[in-house]
Amino acid sequence: MVLSITLLMLGILLSGIAMWQLIAKRKLLAASLNGLLGLCLLLVAAFISLLLFNIQTYIQLTKEQILAEVEVTESAADGSRLILTIDGDRKAYRITAKEWRLDARFIKWKPWLTLLGKDPVVRLELLTGRGDGWVDDGNETFHLQSDYQMIDEIVSNLTDSLGMVDSLYGSSVYMPAASGARYRVSATHAGLIARPINDRGREAVMVWGRQ
Repeated sequence: MVLSITLLMLGILLSGIAMWQLIAKRKLLAASLNGLLGLCLLLVAAFISLLLFNIQTYIQLTKEQILAEVEVTESAADGSRLILTIDGDRKAYRITAKEWRLDARFIKWKPWLTLLGKDPVVRLELLTGRGDGWVDDGNETFHLQSDYQMIDEIVSNLTDSLGMVDSLYGSSVYMPAASGARYRVSATHAGLIARPINDRGREAVMVWGRQ
């Protein structure tokens, strides 16, 4: 960015000198050379700025926010014990399902705010089980965040007054509850994404993917 600004300033300066030489000094050759050099610098500055803008756009749209880690410490026929870590806070949960699921609520900003570096606002909402044959009796739905009144008011004000919010929506991600598996849950601009972060997790996902 500093390079493109420097080239832009030099290009403007040389273009100004060329105009002064042409009008005040009547030096056609010198004015032409300075003008050509100034134009070249302006074109190079524009190219570099466009390239940097495209790189910044790619980085911003592919950036991820790490939200939580899920560790399955034990898994048996009667259920699995999960350790959920959010911002360094570790809590244990127990589910009888073969898979765990995390739900989150997203506030997605308008594209121009995203390009300026504004990340979506994400709050993890629920931890539950899922899978074939599993029935939720209400005892395995764990509320991670329950107070959304303030967020709803903020979104309403920003949407109605400033038009900054693009969408408010929910997103979910789920993985197999295999003993010893560890996963990392992140937020992208498209929603939640989960990845195994140890060998046991990767092995579980490979087996799960073939089912």
